[in-house]
Amino acid sequence: MVPRRGRGRDCAPAALYRALLRGPSTSPLADMAVDSIKRLSILGAVGVSVVFAAYDGWLSSRHLAPGGDTLFLYQLVVIALLATWIVVDARERQRAIFDHGYHAFILFFVYAPYYLISTRRGRGVLIFGGMILLFILPQLVELFTASVS
Repeated sequence: MVPRRGRGRDCAPAALYRALLRGPSTSPLADMAVDSIKRLSILGAVGVSVVFAAYDGWLSSRHLAPGGDTLFLYQLVVIALLATWIVVDARERQRAIFDHGYHAFILFFVYAPYYLISTRRGRGVLIFGGMILLFILPQLVELFTASVS
């Protein structure tokens, strides 16, 4: 008797991924731990905010302002990094994400408070406040440099 292929142990997820991908994943993100992805996305968002705030403060000290495209790109990068953190955190907590992060990115200011409050309650409000602070940090630095100079 010949065993039937595709039944029992052959349908294990690892065997399925090997069959679909023709071997182990070559993606550098596949080898990264969940904690390191979360840490890198948060540190990246904070780093981008601090660098852009310093740039905005320098421009403000010279009575200039960053262009609209630069500000849009800054906000897009910060949203992408914070949405990455939300998606990875949801996967770590084994919460269903049906859109692979699309809503976390496109509807960030609606989805982020919903997710954070539903998973962390009071701490979620504080975390979202920190996220908002990342977006207003350049304006705070601009106000500070305008009042000093």
